[in-house]
Amino acid sequence: MTKIRIGTRGSKLALVQTTLVAEALRACWPGVETETVIIKTRGDRILDKPLGEIGDKGLFVSEFETALLEKRIDLAVHSAKDLPQRLAEGLEILAVPERADARDVLVQVKNKLPKAPVIGTGSLRRRLYVEKLWPGAQVKLIRGNVETRLAKLAKGEYDGIILAKAGLDRLGIIEREKEHFVFQPLDPEVFLPAACQGIIAVEGRADWEYREMVEKLSHRKTLLSFETERKVLEVLQADCSQPAAAYSVIEPAGIEKEKILLTVMYGGKESRGEWGVEERYALADVLSAQARGNV
Repeated sequence: MTKIRIGTRGSKLALVQTTLVAEALRACWPGVETETVIIKTRGDRILDKPLGEIGDKGLFVSEFETALLEKRIDLAVHSAKDLPQRLAEGLEILAVPERADARDVLVQVKNKLPKAPVIGTGSLRRRLYVEKLWPGAQVKLIRGNVETRLAKLAKGEYDGIILAKAGLDRLGIIEREKEHFVFQPLDPEVFLPAACQGIIAVEGRADWEYREMVEKLSHRKTLLSFETERKVLEVLQADCSQPAAAYSVIEPAGIEKEKILLTVMYGGKESRGEWGVEERYALADVLSAQARGNV
Protein backbone atom coordinates (compact mmCIF):
# COMPACT_ATOMS: atom_id res chain seq x y z
CA MET A 1 0.00 0.00 0.00
CA THR A 2 1.29 3.46 -0.94
CA LYS A 3 1.56 5.92 1.94
CA ILE A 4 1.66 9.68 1.31
CA ARG A 5 2.91 12.03 4.02
CA ILE A 6 1.22 15.43 3.79
CA GLY A 7 2.78 18.43 5.53
CA THR A 8 0.58 21.14 6.98
CA ARG A 9 0.50 23.93 9.53
CA GLY A 10 -1.20 23.06 12.80
CA SER A 11 -4.10 25.53 12.78
CA LYS A 12 -7.65 24.20 12.52
CA LEU A 13 -8.03 25.76 9.08
CA ALA A 14 -4.79 24.25 7.79
CA LEU A 15 -5.81 20.84 9.11
CA VAL A 16 -9.25 21.11 7.49
CA GLN A 17 -7.68 22.03 4.15
CA THR A 18 -5.25 19.13 4.43
CA THR A 19 -8.12 16.77 5.22
CA LEU A 20 -9.90 17.94 2.05
CA VAL A 21 -6.80 17.11 0.00
CA ALA A 22 -6.27 13.76 1.74
CA GLU A 23 -9.89 12.75 1.19
CA ALA A 24 -9.71 13.73 -2.48
CA LEU A 25 -6.53 11.68 -2.91
CA ARG A 26 -8.09 8.62 -1.32
CA ALA A 27 -11.21 9.04 -3.46
CA CYS A 28 -9.33 9.06 -6.77
CA TRP A 29 -6.59 6.64 -5.70
CA PRO A 30 -8.16 3.57 -4.01
CA GLY A 31 -5.87 1.91 -1.50
CA VAL A 32 -3.65 4.93 -0.85
CA GLU A 33 -2.91 5.78 2.78
CA THR A 34 -2.30 9.35 3.97
CA GLU A 35 -0.48 10.67 7.01
CA THR A 36 -0.68 14.28 8.25
CA VAL A 37 2.62 15.81 9.38
CA ILE A 38 2.32 19.11 11.30
CA ILE A 39 5.10 21.64 10.72
CA LYS A 40 5.34 24.95 12.58
CA THR A 41 6.53 27.87 10.47
CA ARG A 42 8.21 31.15 11.35
CA GLY A 43 5.02 32.97 10.39
CA ASP A 44 3.14 30.97 13.02
CA ARG A 45 5.63 31.84 15.75
CA ILE A 46 5.76 35.64 15.26
CA LEU A 47 2.30 37.05 15.92
CA ASP A 48 2.93 40.58 17.19
CA LYS A 49 3.96 42.20 13.89
CA PRO A 50 2.43 42.63 10.42
CA LEU A 51 3.70 40.06 7.94
CA GLY A 52 5.29 42.77 5.83
CA GLU A 53 7.63 43.66 8.70
CA ILE A 54 8.95 40.16 9.35
CA GLY A 55 9.55 38.81 5.87
CA ASP A 56 7.89 37.72 2.64
CA LYS A 57 5.32 34.99 2.00
CA GLY A 58 8.01 32.37 2.51
CA LEU A 59 7.30 32.79 6.25
CA PHE A 60 4.64 30.11 5.85
CA VAL A 61 6.35 27.93 3.27
CA SER A 62 10.14 27.59 3.68
CA GLU A 63 10.02 24.90 6.39
CA PHE A 64 7.72 22.81 4.18
CA GLU A 65 10.04 23.11 1.22
CA THR A 66 12.98 21.93 3.31
CA ALA A 67 10.92 18.96 4.49
CA LEU A 68 9.93 18.14 0.90
CA LEU A 69 13.49 18.29 -0.39
CA GLU A 70 14.72 16.17 2.51
CA LYS A 71 11.90 13.70 1.73
CA ARG A 72 10.45 13.93 5.24
CA ILE A 73 7.08 14.66 3.59
CA ASP A 74 5.75 13.92 0.10
CA LEU A 75 3.31 16.82 -0.31
CA ALA A 76 2.68 20.18 1.34
CA VAL A 77 -0.74 21.84 1.50
CA HIS A 78 -0.79 25.64 1.42
CA SER A 79 -3.26 28.47 1.23
CA ALA A 80 -2.23 29.60 -2.24
CA LYS A 81 -2.23 33.28 -1.25
CA ASP A 82 0.65 32.52 1.16
CA LEU A 83 2.97 31.14 -1.53
CA PRO A 84 6.16 33.07 -2.34
CA GLN A 85 6.75 33.94 -5.98
CA ARG A 86 9.61 31.49 -6.35
CA LEU A 87 9.46 27.94 -5.11
CA ALA A 88 12.61 26.07 -4.14
CA GLU A 89 14.44 24.40 -7.01
CA GLY A 90 13.07 20.93 -7.67
CA LEU A 91 9.59 21.71 -6.32
CA GLU A 92 6.35 22.51 -8.14
CA ILE A 93 2.67 23.12 -7.47
CA LEU A 94 1.22 19.77 -8.48
CA ALA A 95 -2.49 20.53 -8.00
CA VAL A 96 -5.01 23.25 -7.20
CA PRO A 97 -8.47 21.91 -6.28
CA GLU A 98 -11.58 23.95 -7.04
CA ARG A 99 -11.55 27.44 -5.58
CA ALA A 100 -13.78 28.29 -2.64
CA ASP A 101 -15.50 31.68 -2.19
CA ALA A 102 -12.73 34.24 -2.71
CA ARG A 103 -14.43 37.15 -0.97
CA ASP A 104 -13.40 38.87 2.23
CA VAL A 105 -15.91 39.21 5.07
CA LEU A 106 -16.46 42.00 7.59
CA VAL A 107 -17.23 40.33 10.92
CA GLN A 108 -18.97 42.39 13.61
CA VAL A 109 -20.64 41.81 16.95
CA LYS A 110 -23.37 44.37 16.15
CA ASN A 111 -25.19 45.14 12.91
CA LYS A 112 -23.88 48.70 12.59
CA LEU A 113 -20.33 50.00 12.87
CA PRO A 114 -19.72 53.15 14.96
CA LYS A 115 -18.74 56.36 13.20
CA ALA A 116 -14.99 55.81 13.60
CA PRO A 117 -14.72 52.02 13.93
CA VAL A 118 -11.65 50.05 14.98
CA ILE A 119 -11.12 47.42 12.27
CA GLY A 120 -8.67 44.57 12.75
CA THR A 121 -6.39 43.35 9.97
CA GLY A 122 -2.70 42.69 9.40
CA SER A 123 -2.95 43.13 5.63
CA LEU A 124 -1.89 46.28 3.77
CA ARG A 125 -4.35 45.41 1.01
CA ARG A 126 -7.23 45.17 3.45
CA ARG A 127 -6.10 48.37 5.19
CA LEU A 128 -6.38 50.30 1.92
CA TYR A 129 -9.91 49.09 1.25
CA VAL A 130 -11.04 49.61 4.87
CA GLU A 131 -9.85 53.22 4.80
CA LYS A 132 -11.61 53.74 1.47
CA LEU A 133 -14.94 52.19 2.51
CA TRP A 134 -15.04 53.50 6.07
CA PRO A 135 -13.37 56.94 6.18
CA GLY A 136 -12.21 57.71 9.70
CA ALA A 137 -11.76 54.05 10.60
CA GLN A 138 -8.82 53.12 12.81
CA VAL A 139 -7.04 50.08 11.42
CA LYS A 140 -5.49 47.99 14.19
CA LEU A 141 -3.14 45.03 13.78
CA ILE A 142 -4.59 41.58 14.39
CA ARG A 143 -2.77 38.27 13.92
CA GLY A 144 -3.42 34.67 14.95
CA ASN A 145 -5.78 31.98 13.71
CA VAL A 146 -9.48 32.54 12.99
CA GLU A 147 -10.66 31.49 16.44
CA THR A 148 -8.15 33.79 18.15
CA ARG A 149 -9.29 36.75 16.06
CA LEU A 150 -12.97 36.10 16.74
CA ALA A 151 -12.25 35.89 20.49
CA LYS A 152 -10.55 39.30 20.38
CA LEU A 153 -13.54 40.72 18.51
CA ALA A 154 -15.94 39.27 21.08
CA LYS A 155 -13.92 40.88 23.91
CA GLY A 156 -14.45 44.31 22.35
CA GLU A 157 -10.87 44.90 21.21
CA TYR A 158 -12.25 45.70 17.73
CA ASP A 159 -15.53 46.87 16.24
CA GLY A 160 -14.97 44.64 13.24
CA ILE A 161 -12.37 42.36 11.68
CA ILE A 162 -11.75 41.28 8.09
CA LEU A 163 -11.46 37.55 7.38
CA ALA A 164 -11.45 35.38 4.26
CA LYS A 165 -14.82 33.75 3.58
CA ALA A 166 -13.18 30.56 2.32
CA GLY A 167 -11.64 29.93 5.72
CA LEU A 168 -14.87 30.73 7.56
CA ASP A 169 -16.78 28.35 5.28
CA ARG A 170 -14.27 25.53 5.56
CA LEU A 171 -14.39 25.78 9.35
CA GLY A 172 -18.19 26.00 9.42
CA ILE A 173 -17.94 29.18 11.48
CA ILE A 174 -20.60 31.31 9.79
CA GLU A 175 -23.33 28.79 10.50
CA ARG A 176 -22.04 27.93 13.97
CA GLU A 177 -21.48 31.52 15.15
CA LYS A 178 -24.35 33.34 13.42
CA GLU A 179 -26.01 34.03 16.78
CA HIS A 180 -22.89 35.78 18.10
CA PHE A 181 -21.47 37.63 15.09
CA VAL A 182 -22.67 39.41 11.96
CA PHE A 183 -20.93 38.23 8.79
CA GLN A 184 -21.01 40.64 5.84
CA PRO A 185 -19.36 39.35 2.64
CA LEU A 186 -17.63 42.14 0.71
CA ASP A 187 -18.21 42.43 -3.03
CA PRO A 188 -14.96 42.01 -5.03
CA GLU A 189 -16.09 45.01 -7.06
CA VAL A 190 -15.39 47.22 -4.04
CA PHE A 191 -13.06 45.06 -1.90
CA LEU A 192 -10.67 43.13 -4.11
CA PRO A 193 -9.52 39.77 -2.70
CA ALA A 194 -5.87 38.81 -2.37
CA ALA A 195 -4.36 37.01 -5.35
CA CYS A 196 -5.29 33.30 -5.13
CA GLN A 197 -7.51 33.81 -2.08
CA GLY A 198 -9.76 30.77 -1.58
CA ILE A 199 -7.37 28.45 -3.45
CA ILE A 200 -5.55 25.49 -1.92
CA ALA A 201 -2.17 24.66 -3.49
CA VAL A 202 -0.55 21.24 -3.25
CA GLU A 203 3.24 21.40 -3.54
CA GLY A 204 5.55 18.48 -4.21
CA ARG A 205 8.81 17.35 -5.78
CA ALA A 206 8.95 17.73 -9.56
CA ASP A 207 10.44 14.24 -9.92
CA TRP A 208 8.08 12.49 -7.48
CA GLU A 209 6.93 9.18 -8.92
CA TYR A 210 3.26 9.71 -8.01
CA ARG A 211 2.86 13.29 -9.21
CA GLU A 212 0.43 12.31 -11.99
CA MET A 213 -2.03 10.97 -9.44
CA VAL A 214 -1.93 14.23 -7.51
CA GLU A 215 -2.38 16.29 -10.67
CA LYS A 216 -5.84 14.73 -11.05
CA LEU A 217 -7.01 16.85 -8.11
CA SER A 218 -6.67 20.07 -10.12
CA HIS A 219 -9.73 22.04 -11.20
CA ARG A 220 -9.17 23.53 -14.65
CA LYS A 221 -10.75 26.99 -14.18
CA THR A 222 -9.15 27.34 -10.76
CA LEU A 223 -5.78 26.48 -12.27
CA LEU A 224 -6.23 29.20 -14.92
CA SER A 225 -7.06 31.78 -12.25
CA PHE A 226 -4.20 30.59 -10.04
CA GLU A 227 -1.70 30.96 -12.88
CA THR A 228 -3.04 34.37 -13.93
CA GLU A 229 -3.13 35.89 -10.46
CA ARG A 230 0.34 34.53 -9.69
CA LYS A 231 1.54 36.14 -12.92
CA VAL A 232 0.23 39.51 -11.68
CA LEU A 233 2.26 39.19 -8.47
CA GLU A 234 5.32 38.24 -10.50
CA VAL A 235 4.98 41.29 -12.76
CA LEU A 236 4.38 43.60 -9.79
CA GLN A 237 7.15 41.88 -7.78
CA ALA A 238 4.69 42.05 -4.90
CA ASP A 239 4.94 40.34 -1.53
CA CYS A 240 3.46 40.93 1.95
CA SER A 241 5.21 44.30 2.23
CA GLN A 242 3.25 45.77 -0.70
CA PRO A 243 -0.48 46.50 -1.09
CA ALA A 244 -1.31 44.46 -4.18
CA ALA A 245 -4.20 42.23 -5.23
CA ALA A 246 -5.58 40.32 -8.20
CA TYR A 247 -8.84 38.51 -8.82
CA SER A 248 -10.02 36.70 -11.94
CA VAL A 249 -13.15 34.94 -13.16
CA ILE A 250 -13.39 32.58 -16.13
CA GLU A 251 -16.57 33.01 -18.17
CA PRO A 252 -17.98 31.68 -21.47
CA ALA A 253 -17.57 33.99 -24.45
CA GLY A 254 -19.43 32.49 -27.37
CA ILE A 255 -19.32 28.97 -28.74
CA GLU A 256 -16.45 26.94 -27.25
CA LYS A 257 -14.59 30.09 -26.20
CA GLU A 258 -13.71 31.35 -22.77
CA LYS A 259 -12.66 34.75 -21.51
CA ILE A 260 -10.92 35.77 -18.33
CA LEU A 261 -12.06 38.84 -16.39
CA LEU A 262 -9.16 40.19 -14.37
CA THR A 263 -8.86 43.03 -11.87
CA VAL A 264 -5.47 44.15 -10.56
CA MET A 265 -4.75 46.52 -7.68
CA TYR A 266 -1.46 48.11 -6.71
CA GLY A 267 -1.09 50.84 -4.11
CA GLY A 268 -4.84 51.43 -4.06
CA LYS A 269 -5.21 51.90 -7.83
CA GLU A 270 -7.16 49.33 -9.84
CA SER A 271 -7.14 48.26 -13.47
CA ARG A 272 -9.69 45.92 -15.08
CA GLY A 273 -9.96 44.08 -18.37
CA GLU A 274 -11.02 40.89 -20.13
CA TRP A 275 -9.37 38.83 -22.88
CA GLY A 276 -9.44 35.25 -24.07
CA VAL A 277 -7.98 32.73 -21.61
CA GLU A 278 -5.14 31.99 -24.04
CA GLU A 279 -4.00 35.60 -23.60
CA ARG A 280 -4.25 35.60 -19.79
CA TYR A 281 -0.54 36.21 -19.16
CA ALA A 282 -0.48 39.12 -21.60
CA LEU A 283 -3.58 40.55 -19.89
CA ALA A 284 -1.83 40.22 -16.52
CA ASP A 285 1.16 42.12 -17.94
CA VAL A 286 -0.98 44.94 -19.33
CA LEU A 287 -3.21 45.43 -16.29
CA SER A 288 -0.29 45.20 -13.85
CA ALA A 289 1.56 47.90 -15.78
CA GLN A 290 -1.55 50.09 -15.79
CA ALA A 291 -2.16 49.67 -12.05
CA ARG A 292 1.44 50.34 -11.18
CA GLY A 293 1.62 53.26 -13.58
CA ASN A 294 -1.41 54.85 -11.92
CA VAL A 295 0.28 55.01 -8.50
